[in-house]
Parts: sequence; structure tokens; C-alpha cells
Amino acid sequence: MDRDLLRRGKSLSRQRHAGRMFAATLSLALFLTIVSSQVALSNGADVLRFDLPELPSPEIASIANRVYLVLEKQAHFLLDQLKPWNGDEKYKLLTESRSQEHWIRPNTGAVQAFCFLYRFGPYDETVVGMSREKLLHEAIIPMIRYLTDTHVTGNRPTGDGKPWGDAWQSAHWAQMLGRGAWWIFDSLPEDLQIAVRRVVRHEAERIARSDPPSQLRGDTKAEENAWNAQILSVAMLLMPNDERAPEWDRQFQRWTMSAFLRPADETCQEIVDGRPVAEQFTGANIYDDFTLENHGFVHPDYMGTFTLSLGCVTDFRMTGRKEPASVYWNTAGIYENLKWFLLPDMGYVYPSGQDWTIFRQPAWITCHNVMFVFGRDPEAWALLNQTLDVTERMQRRSSVGAIYDPSQFFFPSTQTDIAAALAKVWLNLHFADPQSMGQYRPRLGVRHLEFGKLVLHRTPDFVCALSYGPIIMGTITMNRPDRLTSPDQRSLLGHVILDGQTAALPIKLQSVEVTTHPDGFGAKLTVHHGDAVAAEWTMRSHASGTVEIAEKLVAIKDCVTAEVATGLIGVLNNVNWIYETGQRSLSLNGETWQIPAHSGEKIDREGITQVLVDNALRIEISPHRRVVYRAATKPERGRATDRLYLNSILGHRAFRTGETIAEWSAVLSVIRQAP
Repeated sequence: MDRDLLRRGKSLSRQRHAGRMFAATLSLALFLTIVSSQVALSNGADVLRFDLPELPSPEIASIANRVYLVLEKQAHFLLDQLKPWNGDEKYKLLTESRSQEHWIRPNTGAVQAFCFLYRFGPYDETVVGMSREKLLHEAIIPMIRYLTDTHVTGNRPTGDGKPWGDAWQSAHWAQMLGRGAWWIFDSLPEDLQIAVRRVVRHEAERIARSDPPSQLRGDTKAEENAWNAQILSVAMLLMPNDERAPEWDRQFQRWTMSAFLRPADETCQEIVDGRPVAEQFTGANIYDDFTLENHGFVHPDYMGTFTLSLGCVTDFRMTGRKEPASVYWNTAGIYENLKWFLLPDMGYVYPSGQDWTIFRQPAWITCHNVMFVFGRDPEAWALLNQTLDVTERMQRRSSVGAIYDPSQFFFPSTQTDIAAALAKVWLNLHFADPQSMGQYRPRLGVRHLEFGKLVLHRTPDFVCALSYGPIIMGTITMNRPDRLTSPDQRSLLGHVILDGQTAALPIKLQSVEVTTHPDGFGAKLTVHHGDAVAAEWTMRSHASGTVEIAEKLVAIKDCVTAEVATGLIGVLNNVNWIYETGQRSLSLNGETWQIPAHSGEKIDREGITQVLVDNALRIEISPHRRVVYRAATKPERGRATDRLYLNSILGHRAFRTGETIAEWSAVLSVIRQAP
């Protein structure tokens, strides 16, 4: 009873606190509405007037306040890195001075975040580390001056001797600069107002006078079309009376419509923005099953890039305009797929592997945010909350406010991209409908994405997946916050290295048969390791919680192998991830090791029939095999992956054409955690 009373007391305290925060936010929103109106009036029709409604409920206000605080802490971290350019305080930047993506995008993203904090929200200078006025004069203005002067429309090059702009992604960088400047336009010196408009107009015109590209295989143009559309929206915000503004408006609709078209849309007669989709078809960028390929394989991260174009709805809502329906086209189908990839750590399972880091959870907060606010998806509300929980937990690791741990990312604009995104998440929440709040129902069962050549089987304990498209691999991932396994692009198949060589032979699919039923799937594949070894490989998943794999390796020609290492399971073992402990346990036929993260430890045992990984994954092997475990020495691609090989033949071995190299099978099962 005492515990119940204590819990109720804490709950009541939280409710009262949320109520006070909601009231404060409402007062602030009213104040900002008045301020924004005065801003617009003082500038006449130079920029579009913006208005921000009150946050619609205490629950949404509570989330908004948490988002804002996370951004304030992240801004503090970023501001500590700000420095003058060549000692000149008139120009400031976060990076080296160079003209390409990794040196411009971080700065424009930071500008958007800093401009947002200057204009909106319950600013706390003790958290950010400086007053609002200091933020404006000592950070924002010098950064904008640097970015506008070094653009191709400016008067000086960057430190590498070249200006930035007119690049494949420069419209994306410019839209962050322009939108941030729009929020604080009245506070900028007149020369910077002119300079920002000049940059935005130049990049917008480049896009408006181009045709949206399309590509289905290998490298979708969905993301590029979506980010290029943004500059057209920002141009309309900053220059609504420009003679080209009607064309920017028309092209914005065209580019957003083009981004996520499917092959089936070529004959679709549904009316969108007054015309049949078929009449607007410019080429497909996503498959008919709502998957897409980027970096040469089906990539869940890029499936979520509809947030770039759908996120522009904020621009329309803040200025009292109706957004075109094109921004919503096919987003619901893509988002449903992402729910099938989603894991309890709020990241994704990667059936075709992951060339980025797997610890990108904060980046997906935008996806859930826009689908909750603009897509009216009730499940997105719960997913937004859960992703914010993870983001806060990640940020608590840092003494300086950084969300991402340095060992777990490698893309230079990671820390600034999330800052820019959080600003828009906060603004979007003002347009949410509390009636859209709902619970998330984790997907269970089998989903076969035939165009993407993926099959997933989700149970309460694991997510089993097979990729048989450009990347051939199988995975079993724990359906729990500690996912345990890493999506290595040779997962389960492993590698063969021939004598005298150092690189693994390439894997090529020869044939595949996939069958599915409600409780699992089966697959039989023939793959070749180069022209030397053929593998007859099968995988079956069962609702009982087991996965069977079997492999027969046969020499295609006379060959000498230096290393055969198949049945690969990548084991995550990181020092500072929020759901890992910094070590893993391994048991081989009852002999047990504790393996510290990044230790480089190597374990090699013959005659193994039973494997237990971290008391979570049990593997029964038949017949007995030589099992090898190689621990990582450091993170690669933002994660440390130890490699467990269930079938190893090490040292020089000669095989004749048609000779069986190895034949074995294994049953993998997940050990259910106690509730």
C-alpha cells in the first residue's frame, strides 16, 4: 500500500509539473505569436508571415518541452566547438573551412538549430551556455556571414580555394541556412538578409529549372528529390513576391511528387493536386512493395527520407497555407514497412546489412513526428515517445550534452543534423491533433517484400530475415533492447579465402526458392564463392522460436583454401552503448569465457556441438565443427562487431573438383528473458 501511495504521489507530482509546463508553454506561444506578427508587419511582404498555434494538449506540451531541453543541451555541446575563421571574429564555423558536404552541411544544420533557439521556446541560458542575444551576435550572425560570403554567389572562397554551392547536395545545405534565417529575419542585419536570399534564390532556381531524376535499382533518387524540394519551399518563405515564386510553388509540388513514385504509379488514376498520378509520373524511385535501394541494397534508413519533403508541411502550416497532397504520396506504405523493421531499441533491423552505424535512433524521431502530426498515424505517437526516451538516455552518457558517442558515428554532420531535426520536431508538435495519439502494436508474423527481395519473420523473441537481392545474407536479431547481433553483410554465409589471397571470394547468387506461411518461411539458395566453391544453403524459421540453417560446400574446381569460415554471426560488443554491458559471454560445449568489448580476444575450439552467446542465443550444431570467435579491437562503421564462425576450416587445404568441403547444420534458438 505504501508503494502504491508513493507511486500515485509521484504520478500526481508529474501531472502537476506537466500542467505548469503546459501553462508556461501556452503563455510563451501566445507571446511568440504576437512577436512573429510584429516581425512580419515590420518587414512588409518581404518574407512570409508565420504564426505558431498553442501546443494542443498537456501531453504534447510535455513531449515538446523534453525535445527542447535535449536540443538546448546539444546546442551547448556544439557551441563549445565554434571558432573564428582565421582568427576573424566576424566569421565563425564549427569545422575546417572547405567547400564540400562534410564542411558546409554541419554549419548550416547548426545555424538552423541556433536560429530556432533564438526565436522560439522556453530558452534557458544556463543550459545553452549563453544568453539569446549572445547566441545571435556571437554565433548566428558570424556563421551566416561565413556561409553567405563563401557561397558561389558570395565574394570569397572557402579555405580550400573554392566556394560552396551548385553541388549535388548544396540545395539541402542552403535550405537549412534559409529556413533558420527566415525564423529570425527581423534580427539579421540588412546585408545578411540580402545575402541569404541571394544564396537561396540561386540554389532554388537551379532546382526549379531542372527535371526530377529517377532511379529504381542501386541508388534511388527519392532522397535527392525530397531534399531538393525543400529549397523551393524555403525560397517561397523568404521571397513570396519574387516573380519566380509561382514557379517555385509549382516545382515544389512536382519535386515532392517525384520523390517516392512506384512503377505502379505510371498507370495510377488517383487524383493528386488536381491531376491523375499517371500524368505526373516522372519515373519510379521506390519498388511497388514500398522498399527502395540505396548504396546498392534495400536500405531502411533511406526509406525514411520522406521526412525531408513531408517536413515542409511545417512551412505551409506556419504561414497559413495548404500544403500540396504530393508530400504525402506513398508515405503510409513506406512507414508501414519501417514498422516491420523496427526493434525495441528504436533502431531498425537491417536484412541487407548496414554501411552506416546502427546507433542512429535519434534520427528516426523526425519520422515518427511527421507521421504522428501530419500523417495522423496513432502508432507514431507511441514511437515518438519511445524514440525520445532512447535519445535522452543516449545524451545522459555525455558530460557535455552530446547525443551521439564519438565511437558510434563517423558522418561529420551527425551531431548537427539531429540538432536541426529537433527544432522542426518541436515546431511540428504545435500542429498535432491529440485525437491521433495511440499505442503501438509491434508487428508479428511474416512479411515477404518480393520486389525488395527480403523476407522477415517477427516473433516476440526474435526477428529472422533473409536478403536475396544485391546482398545475400541471413540474420537473426533479438527482439529486445539489446539486439545482440550485428548486420554484417556476410552474415550466416561467411567467407572463403583461397591460398595466396587475402580477400574473401565474392558471393554470387545462382538460384533461390522462398516459401512463406503465417508462422515462418523457408529458403533454399545456391550461391558461389567466386568460381571456386558452391554452397547449397537453406534457412527455415519457425513460430516455436527456432531457426534452422544448413550448408553444403562443394569445390567447383580444383582449389586450395587458406580459410573457410562460414556460419558467421556478428556479435555486437561495444563499450558505451546504452543497452550493452561492455562485455559478452561465450560458452562452447560448456567451456565459458567473458569477452570484454574491443579486446581482440580469439577463441578457437574443435569438436563443438553446443554454443551459447551471452545467455541469449543457443546454437546446436551437427555434426561437430571447429568454432572460432574473433573479438573486435575497435568499432568499425560506428559499432564493434565480434565475429563468431560456426564452421571453420583454417590452414591450407586442397580440394578436388566436386569434392565436399563441409556439410553441416545448426538450430538457433532464443532464450526467453524473464519478465
